[in-house]
Amino acid sequence: MNISKERKFLTIILIFYWVGIFFATHIPVPDWTRKMGVSDKIMHFAAYFVLMLLLWLSANFEKKADWKKIRAWLLMGIAAVYAVFDEGSQYFIKGRSADLYDLLTNLLGVGAAMVLVTILAGRHTAMIPFAVCPLFLPGLVRSKLIPQETIIEIAVYGMVFAVITIAWIRYISSVRKLDVKKVGHIPIFLGGPAAILAIVKIYAVFTNKPMEAAAILIAFAAIIITVFIWYLAAKQRSAT
Repeated sequence: MNISKERKFLTIILIFYWVGIFFATHIPVPDWTRKMGVSDKIMHFAAYFVLMLLLWLSANFEKKADWKKIRAWLLMGIAAVYAVFDEGSQYFIKGRSADLYDLLTNLLGVGAAMVLVTILAGRHTAMIPFAVCPLFLPGLVRSKLIPQETIIEIAVYGMVFAVITIAWIRYISSVRKLDVKKVGHIPIFLGGPAAILAIVKIYAVFTNKPMEAAAILIAFAAIIITVFIWYLAAKQRSAT
């Protein structure tokens, strides 16, 4: 898996994620955010931690942050300036306000992500955004933004874990040089997303948030199907 493809994949994820953040913070605060059972500051920190990681990975998948070069400062500056814009512009949104503590939490998330990519090469942090984001799913179900015990909940879990599985396949193939065509490697390709699913379930139990058995089964099925499709595609490519 070459790095340019990794960066393209992460750039697509970044674009969707960033657009999502913009819209989420520029509408009146919806009731569902208060019903998620997650601290507002945790959401701010996590949102900007993931944003900064995705921004770094889309530009520097292979590299650590080198503070002697301008790129690290530039990318961190972009995220920091956006954090200021994001929070400041909420002053003009009905039902919202510009909150200094929210801004500081945003910047703390940016800083934490940069500390991480200073310690580890970008590619070693690539799965973190995909591991963090699904932890919010039970809260979104609790808030009723994702209707509980419906086809929508099941579909969301399936799609999310299909994307996580694709990210894991790309990550583990690149970093560990594993081959999805080798049957002996299949458990590893299944194991990463399955572990994330288990962590989400444990989190839901300990925080008293809903996570239906059907959602778990569909998520696990999505993991298996995605790996199987990837396996077939890889076999076909090698045969041609």
